[in-house]
Amino acid sequence: MDTQELERLLRELLAPDRLPTYIVSARYELSTDHYGDPAVRIYLAITPETDQLLSKDKTKLKAYSAYRDELSSRILKLESGYFPFIRLVEAA
Repeated sequence: MDTQELERLLRELLAPDRLPTYIVSARYELSTDHYGDPAVRIYLAITPETDQLLSKDKTKLKAYSAYRDELSSRILKLESGYFPFIRLVEAA
């Protein structure tokens, strides 16, 4: 899979209408990990209120974990050679 195809698929996976309602936006960067292997870094933007909610509500945290795991799995199934690193960041 070439980089352009991977980026097209990432844009589809991270399209605003496919994100859970508590995620404000998402972006990605193609880079390398600390070993020099290909990595895709995904940043899921949430509000401070959502951050507090996730820290207190185990049901919401489980839902986020399930979404993160599913997203990672879908990226790995693309067999692009890029390993996903997903993190939450504060929305601007």
